[in-house]
Amino acid sequence: MNVVSSKTASARSTSPKRPFFDWRVWTVAIVLLVAVGLSVLLGVKQKAQQGFSGMRMFPLKTAYDFKLNGSNGTEVRLDQFQGKVVLFLFGFTHCANICPTSLTNLAEVYQALTPEERKQVQIVFISVDPTRDTPRTLEQYVTSFDPAFLGLTGPKSSIDQTVLAYGGSYEMVTGSSNQPNDYSVNHSAYTYLVNPSGKFELLYGNEKLVDVQSMVADIRAVLREPRA
Repeated sequence: MNVVSSKTASARSTSPKRPFFDWRVWTVAIVLLVAVGLSVLLGVKQKAQQGFSGMRMFPLKTAYDFKLNGSNGTEVRLDQFQGKVVLFLFGFTHCANICPTSLTNLAEVYQALTPEERKQVQIVFISVDPTRDTPRTLEQYVTSFDPAFLGLTGPKSSIDQTVLAYGGSYEMVTGSSNQPNDYSVNHSAYTYLVNPSGKFELLYGNEKLVDVQSMVADIRAVLREPRA
């Protein structure tokens, strides 16, 4: 016969139970769940980027519907181009290097598309220098790169709101003569691609525009995507 002493029995009966909520266990579990979630999210983002030259936005969001002025002074909105791929960039006509280079590259991309594809693509140049870049000046400037290109500008408030909405920036830099029109503009040099469903989909640094075939491949891929 086994005999359990009262002292042993008492020790067993009074031993503390492990609490249901152990903060250490739950902390480890939460950290693991967050790590798995981030891993899955990164995998989905990498898959979304796969095959594109431009940086693909994730998740896709509706592009800010800017309202600016065209060559004849009438209002032009982004949503007027629903059903087309829209590529646009910020700049100014007195720009010495980046703007003309980017527009030249975009003209090469545009002409590398088939005539049918070009009907589904609109290139837009948005001036951040409305004082000097009148609608007429803008029209002459952008069409010198390609007759199908569109130049837009507007009141400073509308320009600022558009630049801010797309994470861009610009600043006026006064020239040495201090004359009213003696200034330059430092501005961000990105090209934005809005897909036919009106979603901001791809972002390009100006160095990406040199690779015409990759740009064309991106545009064609976007044109093939299911539309919302």
